Amino acid sequence: MRTTVRLNEDLLARLKHYAAQRNRTMASVLEDAVRQLLDRQESLPPRQTIDLVTFGGDGLQPNVDLSPHGLKHILAQEDETTFLGLLDASA
Repeated sequence: MRTTVRLNEDLLARLKHYAAQRNRTMASVLEDAVRQLLDRQESLPPRQTIDLVTFGGDGLQPNVDLSPHGLKHILAQEDETTFLGLLDASA
């Protein structure tokens, strides 16, 4: 079967060199590489699922402001706390 594959120029040069050194076609090298990749993926154990904890309710907690202005304020407070902590640690 024929198909077109777009490769980075450096990768293509490496592929050509590899195939020529082993007296193989680029297609056979690509087939082997893809086969090995897929076989390796199939042999991996299934990933463990993670339960994300969520809470019921009607959105944000009271007095939480996630507007751009509110987020800037929160970040500024965190920066100030971190900076003051660094000053206290160096004293």
